[in-house]
Amino acid sequence: MFADDSDVLIVGAGPAGAHLAYLLAQQGLQVTIIDKQAFPRAKVCGGGLSRKAMDLLGFELGDTMHQPISGAILTYGNRDTVLKEMPSMAACTVVRSEFDQMLLERARAQGVRFCAETAFIDATESADAVSVTTSRGVFRSRLLLAADGASSAVRNRLFGKDLVTYVPALEALVWPEDGALEEFGQRALFDFDGMPHGYGWIFPKRDHFNVGVYSPFGGTALRQHLDRFAAAYAGLQRPQRITYQGYVIPLSNRRREFQRGRVWLLGDAAGLAEALFGEGIYFALKTAVLAARAIAEDGLRADSSGYSRLLRRELLPELRAATWMARLVYRFPKLTFSHLVLNQRINQDFAGLISGEIGYRHCLYKTALGFPRWLMPSKAPV
Repeated sequence: MFADDSDVLIVGAGPAGAHLAYLLAQQGLQVTIIDKQAFPRAKVCGGGLSRKAMDLLGFELGDTMHQPISGAILTYGNRDTVLKEMPSMAACTVVRSEFDQMLLERARAQGVRFCAETAFIDATESADAVSVTTSRGVFRSRLLLAADGASSAVRNRLFGKDLVTYVPALEALVWPEDGALEEFGQRALFDFDGMPHGYGWIFPKRDHFNVGVYSPFGGTALRQHLDRFAAAYAGLQRPQRITYQGYVIPLSNRRREFQRGRVWLLGDAAGLAEALFGEGIYFALKTAVLAARAIAEDGLRADSSGYSRLLRRELLPELRAATWMARLVYRFPKLTFSHLVLNQRINQDFAGLISGEIGYRHCLYKTALGFPRWLMPSKAPV
């Protein structure tokens, strides 16, 4: 058992936590990260990284990149198909155990202290600090920043278990027969018939495919939907090895509460994944950037509202637009595909969303213009 003091304590060493730690250490702050797991650790995730996420990091990924993505295959049941070529390196794929380890080592090289296998238990605030009880003792800091994922222990304990809503997703890691990866090439596939009111994806990695299904409306029998989706693609047949992994995607923060006193929530812990594709990595990294900016502007004050203000100004409008788009696109997916995805003027914007070249609000506007009025949802998402 031990006690430790630092300016900032971050719970969770994933992308949000590690990138924020790096940014704060650059500001000259003493930063400690704790995580309940040892690193590197396995992490369930599609592993698609958009160009805008890479630009946010601001450095080359090197060997951590598994496959550059230069094209998007937009299809419905592997029948009607549009191939959109995109600018070189519009996105890439990574394996999260490697990607997260790289970000963590980058933070540690900047002077960040990392305590593995250290689980958060509880926290109490005083006038000038927050004391955090963990499985390895008590840590004191000026701010406690929670980046501990969709099932955040910090959020559940200090903000309540009802703050964030989730939907399930299921993925399969498929090591295919020889030649299948080379034939697929540097393309990411998005199938709008992958599951009811959702989509399926195929992302190529260095030696395997990441294949998954997701719907912003939730759903059951995901294994059956995933198997049906995968059966439509010859390259996924006769795999050498296959494993299945399920997880949840946090799509909304019910009360739009992101900080309370000296405790802030980031990324998935704050319920800030997007609804259209279920992407979380970019938004996790973006919350880290906004939190670092708020601390640079306001310092380590308990009464700062700068982080929430930046979220509401720079991130939440995009997430609301993504939610609107998800409701439009997946309400009647076959009609959506024929009216929008097969429309040359609009499918270019779908490809732009994948790379980050186009924002959700811009794409929502053009999507809504192309929709029959009777397909429009009657109530806006909150």
